[in-house]
Amino acid sequence: MKTEEILKTVTEKVASMISTKTVVGESITIEGKTIIPVTRVSFGFASGGGEGKGKSGDEGTGSGGGAGAVIQPIGFLVVSKEDVKLFSIQGKDVISRLAEVIPQIMEKYKSVREEHGKEEPSTT
Repeated sequence: MKTEEILKTVTEKVASMISTKTVVGESITIEGKTIIPVTRVSFGFASGGGEGKGKSGDEGTGSGGGAGAVIQPIGFLVVSKEDVKLFSIQGKDVISRLAEVIPQIMEKYKSVREEHGKEEPSTT
């Protein structure tokens, strides 16, 4: 495979991995709140090739390529009728940040429900 073909194949494969859904994830709706994950996507690729003659006069060619990608969660949007909030989880591991933020979301949810005089939904 020629270097140009390798480069084309590698870039096509990387492009197929990247989409808006990779950066802004699938939304989840719970009790009128929509949660949208947001990620950082980094990728790189390289290819190379060469040709030459050996000491015995034999000719040869060689080429190769590779790619890599990193998808890192950086936060999530919480959308409600009242507002939109962005919760960042950068600088902390995901579980620790979610453990901090979920109680805040639930408190906000409870206060909104109380303001509207609605009963808590049944869990059965």
